[in-house]
Amino acid sequence: MNLEGLTLHILTNKLQQELLGGKIYKVFMPSYESLLLLIKRERDTVALLADLSSGSPMLYLPDKVPERPEVPPAFCMLLRKHLEEGRITRIEQSGLDRIITIDIDTIGAARQIVTKQLIFELTGKNSNIIFAENGIIADSLKHVNKAMSSFRQIMPNIPYVAPPPQTGLAILTADANAIVAAMRDIDAKTRLAALISVTTGIGKMTAAQLFAEASIDSGVAVLTPDEEQRLVAAISALQQLLTAQKANQQPVYALVSRTNQVKTIFAFEPQTLDDGCTVKKMDNINSALNYAVTLTPVQLPEQEMLQKLVTNEVQRLEKKLPVLADDLKNADNAEMQRMIADTIMANIYQISKGQSSCQLVNIYDGTPLEVTLSPLLTPTENAQAYYKRYNKYKRAQSEVQHQIKTTQEMLAYLASIDASLTTATLKNEIAEIKQELISAGLLQAPTKKNKGQAPKSEPLIVKLSEDTTLYIGKNNKQNDYVTFDLGRGKDLWFHTKNIPGSHVILKTSLPQASADTIDTAVMLAAYFSKSRSGSKVPVDCTERRFVKKPNGAKPGFVIYSDQTTYYATPDEKEVQKLLHK
Repeated sequence: MNLEGLTLHILTNKLQQELLGGKIYKVFMPSYESLLLLIKRERDTVALLADLSSGSPMLYLPDKVPERPEVPPAFCMLLRKHLEEGRITRIEQSGLDRIITIDIDTIGAARQIVTKQLIFELTGKNSNIIFAENGIIADSLKHVNKAMSSFRQIMPNIPYVAPPPQTGLAILTADANAIVAAMRDIDAKTRLAALISVTTGIGKMTAAQLFAEASIDSGVAVLTPDEEQRLVAAISALQQLLTAQKANQQPVYALVSRTNQVKTIFAFEPQTLDDGCTVKKMDNINSALNYAVTLTPVQLPEQEMLQKLVTNEVQRLEKKLPVLADDLKNADNAEMQRMIADTIMANIYQISKGQSSCQLVNIYDGTPLEVTLSPLLTPTENAQAYYKRYNKYKRAQSEVQHQIKTTQEMLAYLASIDASLTTATLKNEIAEIKQELISAGLLQAPTKKNKGQAPKSEPLIVKLSEDTTLYIGKNNKQNDYVTFDLGRGKDLWFHTKNIPGSHVILKTSLPQASADTIDTAVMLAAYFSKSRSGSKVPVDCTERRFVKKPNGAKPGFVIYSDQTTYYATPDEKEVQKLLHK
């Protein structure tokens, strides 16, 4: 479950209503990754449970209190010593980040009030519970040392450093017009990505709902003035709703996936749903969290599991590309490092050890050059440091370019796998795709050997007439078989232009394929592709002899020439007629 900062804002309000002024009278740890506080209120007692045992950390008031172990861990004993009989005086979220801090007032040795903190960092796999006093960590559920993180350590007796704060405009409080205006300056593929980039507190799911509320395609690259105003209205409506929800308890909406798991919780009723998802309306955020823990996940069919694997890998690689582009930009600074080094060496006697900077004349163009120096190094050593950086950047250029190329090739390959999964209908076809993912290192091979191998899948065969037959590959293995084993020099080969899809071979004993059979082959090539639901899908046609497979290329990858491009709009009814002739 992915709880956005906005959802945790609602949760913080709920915890404030339920827990402020309460006294902690028992501390337990039901497991090594969970913490349970039993809290006395004026009218009754209540439990607060933090469960970090999965990638979806939870902090809520459980309807059913979990069993408590007889022997408490050391962290539990420490919290018992310091927090039992303490009173909860403050519960705050750090901005709209996924960090909630609870202040607990206790009585010190001199009968003075001492305030201590429990900090709940609900940040996915890096979630943690930290116990601190006066900004110093007393202990934590998980320790993070220098070997694990050079930026931020979480260890006893060192100052607590919060995770880097999110940058951007708070979706809850910033002016809606300012948010939309800031989106114009963001270089992003879509305006949906731009909205996420300029704001804090929301992720892809809520951003997509805002676009749906405004009746805007989330994939657009530029917003029209009218669309901008509709988005402003949608953001303003969300802000008003959250303000009202803080004053009066409002319902929330749990998005339940096909696997019977809560994907996220919205403060508003969603306008659009992911495929197979349902929505359950709940009285409040705590009811929704309690509902989420009662659900028993169901196993997806293998085809959907593989599609999810491919989707996750594509998302990971798409995030990697901008990082590599930044690395390449830094590496492009290599020549500047060499120029500075050469200029230092040419002016070596004008520089003294101990200087932190100096101004020299660039030996290449005669312009003034401000040079940063290390005062601990001699002039020659400073020059060598720049030469060393130059060599490092030059190596990085080659390496980063190689990584970018490899990443782009893998994205294209995964797109072909995704297209194959879309068109696969038989178990042995799915088994071949699974084996391909294993061979590509994207899926772990099963530890137990299968008793019998799945039978080899066969390409789709469409008999158009006694003289003409079409062969259609439905995965990369079949594509290679259709093209290079079944196809012959003069056979016609079809494939969607720059779109992942099936290889189609048209074989005919006639002197020449008719225009009707070519149209049919073009339509089927468009249908068995990622653009199945598109219109005017471009399909390239060439003779098989012009199709080549580069050495070392991945399954299904080819290069070709001498092609003619046709266009077709796939017709589901027509395709079904052809397949069931």
